[in-house]
This record gives sequence, C-alpha cells and structure tokens, in this order.
Amino acid sequence: MRFGKSFLLNIQFFTILPVRKEFSLGKSEMRWMVRTFPLFGLFIGTLLSSGFVLLASYTPMSPLALSFYIWVMPIMLTGGIHLDGYMDASDAYFSYRDLQKRLEIMKDPRIGAFGALSLVILLSSRFLFIYESVHYSDTVTICFILLSIPIYSRIVMGASLILIPPAQKAGMGYSFSKYLKLNEILWTLASFILIMVAFVFLNGFFLYVTFTIVTIGFFLFVYSKSIKWFGGMTGDTVGASVEGSESILWMTIWLLLLFDMV
Repeated sequence: MRFGKSFLLNIQFFTILPVRKEFSLGKSEMRWMVRTFPLFGLFIGTLLSSGFVLLASYTPMSPLALSFYIWVMPIMLTGGIHLDGYMDASDAYFSYRDLQKRLEIMKDPRIGAFGALSLVILLSSRFLFIYESVHYSDTVTICFILLSIPIYSRIVMGASLILIPPAQKAGMGYSFSKYLKLNEILWTLASFILIMVAFVFLNGFFLYVTFTIVTIGFFLFVYSKSIKWFGGMTGDTVGASVEGSESILWMTIWLLLLFDMV
C-alpha cells in the first residue's frame, strides 16, 4: 500500500500528469517516495519509449522530428521542475559570491542571465547528442536508452538526498532528506542490481557497465561540488543533478556511437 501510494505521489509531485486523489505527505511517504525513484524513472522511460516507437513506426517523422520529441517530452512531462533547479543553481554558482549569498540567490524566483545562458547550453548540447544518437542508431537501441536514462537520473536524485548533507535546515531538499537514513542507499543498490539483470537479459551488459560507471562518477562530482559550492544539498542542486546526469548519459551514448562502440 505504501509502495503504490508513494509511487503515485512521485507522479503527482514530479510530473504534470493528473493524479486526482489527495494523499498525506509525512515521514513514511517521503521515505517511500525516494525508495521508488528508480521505478518512477522506469515509468517516465516507458512513456518516452512507447511514444517514440509509435511515432517511428506509424508516422513519416524524420530523425530530426523524432529527436525533438525525445528532447522536449521530458521537459513537458516534468513541467520543467528539474530545469528550474538547474537554472537557480547556475545563477548561484556563477555569481561567484560566498556560500550564504549563493543560497539566497537560489531562493530568488527570478532567473538571471547566467541561469538563462546555462539553460541554452544544456538543452542545445543535449539536442545535439540526441539527434546524432537517433540518426546513427536503430529504434531498439533508442528505446533501450530512453528506458535507461530516466532510471539512472532518478537514482542520482535519490542518492543526492540520502548521501549529501543538506546546506540548510529549510527547503524542499531538506524536507525529504531529514527523514532519510544512510541505509536507504540499499534501495539504490538494489536498483542497480535489478537494472543489471534487465540489461544482461537484453544483451546490453556493456551499456550497463558504461552507464553505471558514468553515473557513479557523475554523482561523486555532484557530491563534491554541492558541498564545495553550496555548503551541501538543496532542492535546486538535486534538480540540477537530474538534468546533468541525463545530459552526461546522452553524451556518453553519442561518444560510444561516434567511436562505433555500440
């Protein structure tokens, strides 16, 4: 019961999809929401890959148009919630101010020039990676990627909440992390094992190893820089980690295809 309720809370909280039922949001619910992040990522990936298959199979859409679908749909599904965190974190970092001032900047609902420029660079580079990946891959490979990347990015989101100390005792990130214990990371490890089984079954072990190494390396970067640049984790840095991990994984696929390794 808690599992299904928390999964629906993730949909209600992190997407624009309508979940009409009202749920209480307490300690248990927040812990189970984090535990079901990988499943929530699978849900997002299933929606994206299903839509891609339908468009690729039953419409005359070009690789460019299909790439645009892959690029824009995650933004639409999530309502840009993670991009908002990415822009706030970019504004704060590029202000080159002290830690306290950076935290104040992240609370400001207005977008600064650095946030806007960072958004353009992030999304334009991601579109390049997606387009060239679609152009040089078959439908099965792209579906595999679309299923995988949202799972890995939500694993990074959960690990950030569990392992990175909060920068302050306030905000959305702290409201989740204060209920989490270190042993919650076991759920993340279990997710890696389940993904490995699925990848091996689908003959994608090389991609699993590559994605896992890149994801762990990126999380260590997030861990280090969150503490150094912001004094710890905030809701904005968690959102930025989702967007960053997805872009890094798309870049990984692009590089693998570039050197004919997949």
